[in-house]
Amino acid sequence: MHQSPYAHVPYAHEVSIALRAAREAGATALQMQGGIEAVEKADGSPVTPGDLAADAIVRQHLTLNFPADAILSEEEADSAQRLSNRRLWIIDPIDGTKDYVAGTGEWAVQVALAVDGVLVLGVLDLPAEGLCLVGVPGHGAWILDANGQRPLHIDTANQDVLITSQSKRNREAVAKVTAALPEFRSLHATSVGVKVWRMISGHAGLYVHPRPLAEWDAAAPAAVLLGAGGTVTDLAGGPLRFNSPGGRCLGLVYSKRDDHAALITRMAAAGVELMP
Repeated sequence: MHQSPYAHVPYAHEVSIALRAAREAGATALQMQGGIEAVEKADGSPVTPGDLAADAIVRQHLTLNFPADAILSEEEADSAQRLSNRRLWIIDPIDGTKDYVAGTGEWAVQVALAVDGVLVLGVLDLPAEGLCLVGVPGHGAWILDANGQRPLHIDTANQDVLITSQSKRNREAVAKVTAALPEFRSLHATSVGVKVWRMISGHAGLYVHPRPLAEWDAAAPAAVLLGAGGTVTDLAGGPLRFNSPGGRCLGLVYSKRDDHAALITRMAAAGVELMP
């Protein structure tokens, strides 16, 4: 039997459970995708039976194996009790629900663990692409696909491509970023998990989100990018912290570039700031 490549990293047991949960949830959601319909939640975002099924699968794995841990999920009511727990699992059962409904491959199952507010692992399952990414910040990242499992390394191609969101509500914020960095070409994607995979696989070098974003959108992609050797900060250049009272990150800057800090300085000088 081949030993897991991440068997000796910190939180190896948690990685194995998160990986199993994400892959099972992704396979189930993919089976349910055809002809699925969404309903609108109170906050205006869509949810489908696929989201709920994936959420239930991930939560079942986590509560069975780590009953004392707190969970923050897009599809469950938040609880202030999580704030007193050192360990928080952060779940987005389907990041990119609109694309999921549209039948595209631009969606991901995202599972991450933060301990004392710091990410220690993340798993991104991209079922439509037949691959799964695992990241343990400071210790490495791995890819699992039809060819087996192996270390995940950043492809440094297309450093001058800025990956952006296509949503209407982000249009003004994105316009300010592209104006501040005119030498960058733009590439659009929806799911943050898909954005990070596009960066790692050589299609883009930078992702900037100058608005608050839910922790479940940001956490697993950040852990994978950090594990692979990329850089992750908030819009001001500080480290991302998780398990905050509002459950939101204050903007995101993800990159695979050496001039990450300089780009943040340039954007600030050009008037790019955190928007509501």
